[in-house]
Amino acid sequence: MKEHYYTIGEVAKLSNLSVQTLRYYDQIDLFKPAYIDTFTNYRYYKGNQLFYLDIIKSLKYIGVTLDDIKKALRLTSEELLDFLAQQELRINEKISRLNEAKNTLLKTKKQLQEQIDIPVFGEIYVQIEEAMPVLQVTTTELTPTSSTSTYYATLIKIIEKEGSVLNSRYGCIYPLEPYKDVNDIIYDAIFTPLLTERTFSQLSPNIQQTIIPGGKYVCIAFIYDPDTYFSYYEKLRNHVLAQQELFESQVYELYMPATLTMEQEKKFIVELKIRQKQETQNSSEKVVAHSYNSLPELPH
Repeated sequence: MKEHYYTIGEVAKLSNLSVQTLRYYDQIDLFKPAYIDTFTNYRYYKGNQLFYLDIIKSLKYIGVTLDDIKKALRLTSEELLDFLAQQELRINEKISRLNEAKNTLLKTKKQLQEQIDIPVFGEIYVQIEEAMPVLQVTTTELTPTSSTSTYYATLIKIIEKEGSVLNSRYGCIYPLEPYKDVNDIIYDAIFTPLLTERTFSQLSPNIQQTIIPGGKYVCIAFIYDPDTYFSYYEKLRNHVLAQQELFESQVYELYMPATLTMEQEKKFIVELKIRQKQETQNSSEKVVAHSYNSLPELPH
């Protein structure tokens, strides 16, 4: 029986590839015709060759380069199985990076939304916050009027070295105490929120990856000005002292750019926050639950 041959146009239709693509595959020795008519220069293919086009399309779909596809087509079945296992690992790594990028995007959106949702600048407000993973460096001499660039640069280098994503925010931690003025406030640590869940290895003793706990926070936000900073701190501290609830003895200070546009003078929003102690939160929840359980039944 005479074997049937397909023209390049017929193969293009059967494989859903363009004629130009098939000619290119021939030029790079990836998929060559069974024979070429020396008189007309037409390309002709055998039916069993279409199977290899399916393999080429499948490998190309998962991101394998044409050079690697050429190598794969020369492998034995056992070698091809190992090759596909390697491609599976590569795809899983890519999926992991995409998921990390997606989570980074979601966290960045959430941060911007929280910034937009600040109720009133210069006034006390309460908000419930999720736990926040951070990378922080210990400090001993900085105040709210000092430059934190050197310490922040240290955190940036660590994050970049790990191939992670930078955050446009940074923060500081200091004790809640009755200071006399802004220069009495000494930071314990400077931190930047982490947008990914990567674990940082080989950190120096003064740097740690930790978590700022979630919970109920009393906050105040304002545009940073060294001359007015202390008055906002005092307003927040006096509010906390006037409450019946117990609060933790740390102040979390978060800096964020007021706008992302290129301005000659960059302004920053400062948010000071103090966390209500967990046992107080739990007892408040129990009181609320008890009050609901103690309500008399309504007559039917």
